Amino acid sequence: MDYSEFQPKASFSRHIECFWRLTLQPKEVNQQYELLAPDCSFDIIFSEDPVQFLSVHSVEKQNLPAGAVFVGQKTSGTYFSITQPQEIFGIRFKPFAFAHLFPIPPNQLTNKVLPLERVFSLNKVGRGLIQSILKARDNQAKITLAEQLILTLFDELFYIDQTFRAQLNYIMNRKGILKIQDLFTEFGVSKVTLHKHFLAKMGLTPKQVSRIWRFNHFLQLQQQANQKNLTTLALEAGYYDQAHFIHEFKVFFRHCPRHIFQKESQLLRISQGIIDRRFSNVYDPRM
Repeated sequence: MDYSEFQPKASFSRHIECFWRLTLQPKEVNQQYELLAPDCSFDIIFSEDPVQFLSVHSVEKQNLPAGAVFVGQKTSGTYFSITQPQEIFGIRFKPFAFAHLFPIPPNQLTNKVLPLERVFSLNKVGRGLIQSILKARDNQAKITLAEQLILTLFDELFYIDQTFRAQLNYIMNRKGILKIQDLFTEFGVSKVTLHKHFLAKMGLTPKQVSRIWRFNHFLQLQQQANQKNLTTLALEAGYYDQAHFIHEFKVFFRHCPRHIFQKESQLLRISQGIIDRRFSNVYDPRM
């Protein structure tokens, strides 16, 4: 399994965390399904082969055809099926990137994986660019074509909802360890207004975002000090006690922590690396 990231140029970096490429080989992994962590971001992925996803809390697989696929924000872990050699190219968008660009309510995309044409209108040029991305073998060629595709999809790419960005950064800077009441005070909004604002902009509530990023913080700590006691790490990540941590862990991954980490999912380790880079401000500019 090989994973690489490529930083976007400045004109795209406010909305895009990175372009990425993942090569999967079934013989290199320990199980058919590899686990990804939820992280509040959105992806467009390109694959010449069908892609199969499975939420940890679902028995229904999401089978996507070859081509371009939109991956919505996830509120729980997601299994990715690895049954054949596969190469995937992706664009990872920051959580606030689609705040004013969604053609449909973003809460309809939560935990969804959909063909790109189900989310955005694709003209002849867009469809041609997708085919060119799939056929290109050089990373820079894929990135250049992807940049062109993005410009065909979004007319107002360079606008940012600065208030929403600031609110998300406020949560992320604290790694989800805060009282939602703090947001009301900091930004001078009511609970109802903030709740509606978040749902309209990214399809998640402030509380959901906080819980996901607190859980991400635990995953970051676990990667940095994987020999340390899990309960100790959980307390460092802001959980009240062991029971609280175990409950939250099962909300996101269904199983207990030891069961998940014993599986040694390579995609989960990749997710943890992404989380660490996000919290360490590697993706610039911040959020």
